[in-house]
Amino acid sequence: MQSLRVYLSLILSIAILPLGFIAVQQTSNVVQDAQALQEQDFLFRTSQAASTEQALLRRAYGAASGLGAAAVELADASEACSRVMRDFVDSSHEFVFAGFVPPDLDMDCSSGEEAVDLSDDRFWNTYVEQPRVSYRVNPRGRVSNQSVLVVTVPLFDRPGGEFLGAAAVSIPHSLTDTLLSVQIEDLHLALLDPGGAVLSASTGIQSADLFDGLSLRPGEMDVGANGRTFYVTLPDDVTYLAALVPMVQGDIYALGLWNADIVRYEGLGVGIWSAIFPILMWIVAIGVAIFALERLVLRHLERLRRSMNAFSVDEPRDSFALLDRPPQEVADIAETYNLMVARIMADRAELEENLEQKELLLREVHHRVKNNLQLIASILNMQLRTVPEGVARNVLRRVQDRVMSLASIHKALYSGEDMTSVRADLLLEEVVQSVFRAGVSDGAGVVTEFAADALRLDPDQAVPLALLANECATNATKHVGRPTEGAAAISVSLRCDEDGNVTLRVENTLGARLQDPGSEEGSGLGARLIEAFVSQLGGKMTQEEKDGSYTVEILFHALSLPMERSASDAEPAGASRPG
Repeated sequence: MQSLRVYLSLILSIAILPLGFIAVQQTSNVVQDAQALQEQDFLFRTSQAASTEQALLRRAYGAASGLGAAAVELADASEACSRVMRDFVDSSHEFVFAGFVPPDLDMDCSSGEEAVDLSDDRFWNTYVEQPRVSYRVNPRGRVSNQSVLVVTVPLFDRPGGEFLGAAAVSIPHSLTDTLLSVQIEDLHLALLDPGGAVLSASTGIQSADLFDGLSLRPGEMDVGANGRTFYVTLPDDVTYLAALVPMVQGDIYALGLWNADIVRYEGLGVGIWSAIFPILMWIVAIGVAIFALERLVLRHLERLRRSMNAFSVDEPRDSFALLDRPPQEVADIAETYNLMVARIMADRAELEENLEQKELLLREVHHRVKNNLQLIASILNMQLRTVPEGVARNVLRRVQDRVMSLASIHKALYSGEDMTSVRADLLLEEVVQSVFRAGVSDGAGVVTEFAADALRLDPDQAVPLALLANECATNATKHVGRPTEGAAAISVSLRCDEDGNVTLRVENTLGARLQDPGSEEGSGLGARLIEAFVSQLGGKMTQEEKDGSYTVEILFHALSLPMERSASDAEPAGASRPG
């Protein structure tokens, strides 16, 4: 058996046998070389810690270059250009904004909804005079409304030719700061521009005082191609080893602050006896041991480490550790790891299959329920044809409307991508527009309007909310009147604030009744249902008659917050039409 212990025992025994003469100066040289290697190690580890951020910035540079070229080609089609920008932002998780700024600073091609005049922006007025690749911090983006790192790439008609404009993409600091903060423990990491401005920090861009207090200007320092290390002491007398590494073509530098108590290299005390026998034997033995460990252990462990780092549940094929004649102990570790990867792959495949089957089954249940409800509605419709006008016909019609509302809810549940929540704005639009079509005739002259914020709700809230909107909208169509001035109108709106407070508002004009009062149901069931639905939502209802209109407003708190959408892609549902 190729035992690691046997190998090391034999090699160390041979290493201790030869005796030579090593001077104190040679020992000191070893200490200095070790210190230099340690500094290179911290430069490498700092560079590795910032590698994910470096790759993100390179993607941002490439994306800005590509989008800028597309914007130049679409210079006369601002809407098509904006659609390209929005599609890019929607398809990417790293970027929250993309746009193209022409020399006149009137940005009408962006992922935002409206054109932006940048003529009053100090940065852009300076930029058009000296266009260059730029990385800067915008603490509050005009479109994304959050702190972002903006990458700007200029476009020219030819190298050194006329300036055509600049493409800019924004990366949220919530992403960049997180990428830096999840790196090596006991390391404070930041990205600096040549002037020393902090672009991103593991402490958060809002809490970067640790780096601002150093007053470093990397562009004026002799950093070198591989970086440099030096010690810094902060006002609180805490000393750090600073590792400064150039990144992204020298436009950005990675600054890592390592705790000096951990990394400071302590010199070796050299005495007479240590120089003659112990140190001599120790250095020789360690030298041979390092060679042995490198050959027998470290190279195998390094390959095993790379395999572990490359392991991904989504792409585990390349993560198996295949070692070249390792010792038995290391081979056992690699075999255990390979068995674990194989077991994870098998378990993941089984879980995905079970999840897919359950989701398909749940969608089928909702689909069948929707079909059954539509069948009931069709039967009620057939019955309606045989019932003369009157209370019974109105009762059947209201029952049919409620059944169709339930069918719409089940349709939303099985047709959505996420079955744990419902797009309440789209569901309410379908329910309310159905009520408008059934309750307001085309010749009645009633203007109907619906508007809603993009909102996802738990199905336990979406169901009573949809039924509540159906009842309120139906009551509005029954009681709408033509005022003395203006047209008769019905409006339904759904709004949600940042705290998750949702408001459903239904308003109709009062005046000359457009519907025969004798045809009303008059049982009070609708009012009782409204009270029950408000109670299910845990909300509060207010009613007000003022200035020729009647308003019902329901306020409740959403169990889940509204969908997180930036100003560039927020498209609230809304429609209006004359009845």
